[in-house]
Amino acid sequence: MYWEDEEFDFYQEEDDETNEALNRYEQMLKTGSKMYFDVIQIEYITERFIEEGRFVPALQAVDLGLEIHPTSIALKTRKANILFNLGEVEQVLRLTNHLLKVEDSNHELHLLKGSSLLLLGHKREADATFQLALENAFDDTEEVLFNVGFSYEQNGNYKHAIHYMQKVLELNPENEGALYETAFCYEKLDENEKSLDFYNRYLDIDPYSDSAWFNMGIIYTKINDLEESIEAYEYALVINEDFSNAWFNLGHSNMILGNYYDAIDAFLKYTDYDESNDEAFCLIGECYLKLGEIDKAFNNFQEAITYNKTNAQAYFGVGLTLKLKNDLHKSMQYLQKALNYNETNSDYWFVMGEVSGALNYHELSDDSYHEACNLSPETLPNWLGYAEMLYKKGRVTKAISVLNEAQEHHKNNALINYRLAAYLLESDNEPKAIKHLEKALKNDYSNYNYLFDAYPEARFSDSVNKLISKYNPINS
Repeated sequence: MYWEDEEFDFYQEEDDETNEALNRYEQMLKTGSKMYFDVIQIEYITERFIEEGRFVPALQAVDLGLEIHPTSIALKTRKANILFNLGEVEQVLRLTNHLLKVEDSNHELHLLKGSSLLLLGHKREADATFQLALENAFDDTEEVLFNVGFSYEQNGNYKHAIHYMQKVLELNPENEGALYETAFCYEKLDENEKSLDFYNRYLDIDPYSDSAWFNMGIIYTKINDLEESIEAYEYALVINEDFSNAWFNLGHSNMILGNYYDAIDAFLKYTDYDESNDEAFCLIGECYLKLGEIDKAFNNFQEAITYNKTNAQAYFGVGLTLKLKNDLHKSMQYLQKALNYNETNSDYWFVMGEVSGALNYHELSDDSYHEACNLSPETLPNWLGYAEMLYKKGRVTKAISVLNEAQEHHKNNALINYRLAAYLLESDNEPKAIKHLEKALKNDYSNYNYLFDAYPEARFSDSVNKLISKYNPINS
């Protein structure tokens, strides 16, 4: 107990000294007067600024310190560190090269120099400099290995980062930072199982890390284990209920799973932290659409537009809800606005084709469906929708032509062949219709009613019925 009290008194005393130095420093800035600070006090002041991410004030403080103590290696090293955080890597390189002439065994200077070289693209020189840092690390080897690994991570070289983090873990298997960063690097390399393993090892030591739970949620989403992702995000939020991105991702996972009310609740919670986020309101609108609550969907898409007048998805959402309300002219106006801001989305063109077709704007409908198919030829409903529109307008030959083109992108697709059989029967081309029907039945007998849905009169064709009977699994 004695030692615990002594340790507490030490940190309390250090904190008091930091606060006293900061108060004097801020007073000096206000009055413009000159005051004396020793090296330790300047280090206290700059450390506090660095902890707060205020690197420019930290640089001003260290420069003041160097005016008072121009030969201090400690303050010059601190300045190099601050400049590095400000992205002034060429200045850092000049300063560390100068300081290493005076103190060539300073591993912190070698680390700063190596990290700067890495950022400037001089990897081979950086490797050699990091080796010097390790040779001079002595009792700080674990920390230096970690910082070398972190430098590679920051530079996007995740494999090298993992190599050094693994060396840290050889020295200390419970180094939380190394476990966390290794997990993060594996995540970046899409080695998801390894990433999860290291996050779990990290959480065994620190189960109250909201960021680790959050990152695990992202990985589970990537591997489509959505139940686990929801659980991970919920753990993150139990630890930190103000973790706004966890609310957003929780909503997204629930939405994918079809838990639309839970998704809406999570997205609404997210808007408590970012009340003007148009994407969140679009997602809420989509959830309400899935639930068939058209008015609520409409209101949320409109809300998104109030925050972002160029949000194509929001305009599309309003256009879609108006279509469902059968307000087709207004729907077209919003769909056109969506296309003004994003003309490469095939869904927008497809719905524009539906709406304009319903309003008998034949040319616009034709062009819209054609564009949808052109932009997304792999999307089968685009082709089927286009052909159906043409067929209903009495343009059977054109519908057949569209389906023939669709076959170039969807080889031997049964639905296309059923539809072609229907339209060819309508055109009194029974021999060709039977060929397509046979292809369809071979590939997917279970959907043969798709033929009758498109062309009910086919039920009265002996050739059709004989062929269906032939491929009936019961008869085989």
